[in-house]
Amino acid sequence: MVSHVVRRRRHAQHEEEHDNHERWLLTYADLITLLLALFMMLYAMSVLDLRKYQAFQEAFSKGMGGHPVKAAQDISPRNQPTPTALSTMSPYPAAAPTLDQTQLKALMKKLQKALHDSGLQDEVQLELQPRGLVLNVVSGVLFDSAQASLTPGGQALLTSLGVVFTSFANNLVVEGHTDPRPIRSSQFPSNWELSTARATAVLRFLISSNHIAATRLSAAGYADTRPRASNATEAGMALNRRVDVVILAVPHPAAARAAPTATPQTRPASTPAPSPRATVRAAGHG
Repeated sequence: MVSHVVRRRRHAQHEEEHDNHERWLLTYADLITLLLALFMMLYAMSVLDLRKYQAFQEAFSKGMGGHPVKAAQDISPRNQPTPTALSTMSPYPAAAPTLDQTQLKALMKKLQKALHDSGLQDEVQLELQPRGLVLNVVSGVLFDSAQASLTPGGQALLTSLGVVFTSFANNLVVEGHTDPRPIRSSQFPSNWELSTARATAVLRFLISSNHIAATRLSAAGYADTRPRASNATEAGMALNRRVDVVILAVPHPAAARAAPTATPQTRPASTPAPSPRATVRAAGHG
């Protein structure tokens, strides 16, 4: 009788140990399910972003009085149209106008409406300054943290903005900015190198994928020296991590005519003319 009870206890312990050994399968199955849900969510977000960029192109084209930009029917990441293919579908002529401050103000209103209609008002913010129209692009859209390689979403956004930039002939300045948190790596010893690398990455993409003339473009990096908001909060630092694309304004024709002309200066024949010197302006790196 005693031996029977002992056998039953041993059998029960064996079953309990067996059950404990297989419990990890439940945790593993839950983990796989969560990962599947995560990948599905990321895929859905990527498709939505591409549709936003396509909607922005169409909204801006209609606002400028042109024909809507046609994109491929299937805009999934696997069948996403190449940036070159999209840029060649621009409805604007090769001889584009040069915009002054008043015309840039009108362009800003059209851009704001197109960005709002396509849901991109949080990714790109507009600001009219005396030097021209500034497009503040959140760096998190263009680059991963501490990186200077454009993300697929960043490339899609720049391709959409390329439709805007090819509609006029103004020069463009690409400026990289960071928050004050230091970075030190073999690739980027400081935020100066990081911001400059990001600015030049955007510049190279606009040249190669949007067919914008290199003579229209320049790049600079400013690290954390030109913040838009306070760095005391995470939200402020997020606004300061950005890439600005500045559409430089040209003087209004009336203002140019009203500007005083310089009076020629005469120099005695015995006084030698000063030799020309190149002025170098150091720009910060982002």
